[in-house]
Amino acid sequence: MSPADAIRSSAKDLISGCVGLARQRREIKRYQAAERAWSKSPRLSIGSGKSTPPGWVGIDYKVAPNVFRFDLRFALPIADSSVRGILCEHVLEHFPLDDLPLMLKDYRRLLRPGGAIRVVSPDALLVADILANVKSERVAAQLDFDAKIHGWDRLDEKHRWRVANRMAYQFGQHHALLSASLMETLLIESGFVDVVKMDVRETRYFETVPTTHFERFPESHHEVFTVEARTPDVGLD
Repeated sequence: MSPADAIRSSAKDLISGCVGLARQRREIKRYQAAERAWSKSPRLSIGSGKSTPPGWVGIDYKVAPNVFRFDLRFALPIADSSVRGILCEHVLEHFPLDDLPLMLKDYRRLLRPGGAIRVVSPDALLVADILANVKSERVAAQLDFDAKIHGWDRLDEKHRWRVANRMAYQFGQHHALLSASLMETLLIESGFVDVVKMDVRETRYFETVPTTHFERFPESHHEVFTVEARTPDVGLD
């Protein structure tokens, strides 16, 4: 790279950083203004896209009327103990495994004492069963589901490999393989308590099952694990 190209590249990075900082400040002000109008502390849907479950506030890189654009790789610019619930539905697998402890500790920081978190992600143990050619109702259901959704040939000998790769990598979008037991460990290490594993159609700590993905793909219940947990009933240490 020539000196001139290096200067241009540095200037471009500086401008991009300034634009990003200005955008972040605008979103913080927009969130704080909305927060003042809410009648109770919010429940956050992390990585929500442009749609959120009823009564929830979205956090995503996309912007919508009830969705705020914050970078999930960093601590969220939201006050401690100001949130009463968090939903991580099909989002944590999009980040490297070693990023998750800091993310989960930040979510614990946001939650008020006794607040709940719900994690729903593709189940790596199902991926392992598919690769091992395990004959089970769950594996068969997943192979049928992907054939239907993606138009793949169920009889193709490569079909199970295609499905396993889709679940693991989601066409290049996924960066971590997770399971309910691993998530339980991560949550406990992040300071959560009363961890419960369940079917995605169930909930322990919320009035109704919070979801947008399952409503879009009701036949996908077999591909995920679901874990819920709470923060301790006292404040942060």
